[in-house]
Amino acid sequence: MDTDEKMAAGTSSGHDEIDFTSGYETQYRKKYSPLKPIYVPPPDKRNAWFRSWPTILMIIFLASVFLLGTILLVVQVFTTSVLQVLLIVAAYVAIAAVMIWMEVQSIKVR
Repeated sequence: MDTDEKMAAGTSSGHDEIDFTSGYETQYRKKYSPLKPIYVPPPDKRNAWFRSWPTILMIIFLASVFLLGTILLVVQVFTTSVLQVLLIVAAYVAIAAVMIWMEVQSIKVR
């Protein structure tokens, strides 16, 4: 007689015998229960960017550098050599890299 035939002949109920006293059922319920929403309080208005002087000054500085650089670049493109245009673009990239580096460092400090 084959093993499968012995199992089929021996148990005719068709139910597996699982012992739920080990806490399996409660572990299953904890793991697969729907997540409870987490209340996230609204941000503090005192920390808004427009209330922070360093942020306002940084935005004004970046806007003025961008505006001045754009005007100089347009003037230089139509009047002078390629080398001066390249220097202005390189200065743009350098200022942007320094500002990004400063922002990354300030986030690490927070």
